[in-house]
Amino acid sequence: MAKIKGKNGCLPEGYRPACAIRPQSGERLYYLGLGSNLGDRRAHLDRALSFLAGLGHLLKRSSIYETSPVGMPGSAPFLNMVATLATALEPLDLLRECKTYEAGQGRALADSHLRDRVIDIDILLAGSMVMSTPELTLPHPRLAERGFVLVPLFEIAPKLLHPVEKVTVARLLARLKGGETITRLD
Repeated sequence: MAKIKGKNGCLPEGYRPACAIRPQSGERLYYLGLGSNLGDRRAHLDRALSFLAGLGHLLKRSSIYETSPVGMPGSAPFLNMVATLATALEPLDLLRECKTYEAGQGRALADSHLRDRVIDIDILLAGSMVMSTPELTLPHPRLAERGFVLVPLFEIAPKLLHPVEKVTVARLLARLKGGETITRLD
């Protein structure tokens, strides 16, 4: 099996051996969580993937999972997935593009936390970058607590190293407490 190496023979940013996703020169690799619980959920995810492909290169995507709405009693189930995007955009620029897209799809961005949504695109990880601004925290601050994100992330990158926790996605998933219903659809 060939080993993927980055600059100077080192593994690409954020990876342990056997991880096989690598951005091109000048691009940063992002892991994005996508979710929808209103309307034609699958169509919303498909359109979001097409939008993201226009921002760079979609390198990998997980299966789609139907998940229980965490912290949203009475809400419809979500469809969730994770995708990798290689793009030259900086994190705050990518965030702005995603928020503009979400608003254009009908998501009310003001006070939208824990509300039903047509589409939600979260930046989960940006390579091994760690940052905290009023607009964006990387890695996503609740990544290690959410099965609806960790299960699809595990599917495509089980050996990816969390830059703060310093453990793999597989380990994060193994220590998850549970309580969510997560069903793979395809």
